[in-house]
Amino acid sequence: MWELHNFTEDAHPIHIHEVQFQVVNRQPVAGGAARDPEPSERGYKDTVIAYPGEITRVKALFDRAGLFVWHCHIVEHEDNEMMRPYFIGPNPPTT
Repeated sequence: MWELHNFTEDAHPIHIHEVQFQVVNRQPVAGGAARDPEPSERGYKDTVIAYPGEITRVKALFDRAGLFVWHCHIVEHEDNEMMRPYFIGPNPPTT
């Protein structure tokens, strides 16, 4: 289960590499009730919109070890290499 906390004033299309995931729900960062995904978000996805001031929850099952990245699909963010690495497996690689 991943929780994507969006503290900005912009919506961000978040892409997670090497896995298909399901949108679980969204909840205001400030608290309150969670809401279900939109009908178009049901099923497996590789990108989800993280709305401003919300926590977007997704669940994924990773079936391959390795070093991957997740990032926002806003072009300016991608062009400036605003990507975050993550490692799947028992021990992260040492550098």
